[in-house]
Amino acid sequence: MFYKSLIIPAILSVGILISCSTAKEYPGKFSGQELHFGQGGGFTGAVTYFVLLDDGRLYQRAMQDSSYTLLDTWDDNFVKQMFNNYKSFGLDKVTFYEPGDMYYFIQHKSGDSPMHRIAWGRPGTEPDEIIVRYYNLLYKSTKSKS
Repeated sequence: MFYKSLIIPAILSVGILISCSTAKEYPGKFSGQELHFGQGGGFTGAVTYFVLLDDGRLYQRAMQDSSYTLLDTWDDNFVKQMFNNYKSFGLDKVTFYEPGDMYYFIQHKSGDSPMHRIAWGRPGTEPDEIIVRYYNLLYKSTKSKS
């Protein structure tokens, strides 16, 4: 009889643990795909850094302590399109890393694979227009969300 009274609390405890386990995955520890993007440099050296996970969660990274703050959850269709476009536009094959004093960046991470980086801003170097358009769409979307 005593064991029957423990079954319901045990089931509830397991359910709570399972539901919380995926929420603890955050940028850098996430098992799916991540898009890191932002801009920085200039006189102050300030950096604006966002991370979009393929489950739609958008984080902002604090540069002082590298902590992450959840800003929003984006629409699934938009998120899927942005991750699909990264590959379909061939950005995963681009080797362009020319940061300057003021710079812009897009980085893609998938599971345990190394981070793929694209950066620009050095005077006299310009990335392909599709990179800039892709970045602008991501970055401007944060403004309507944050």
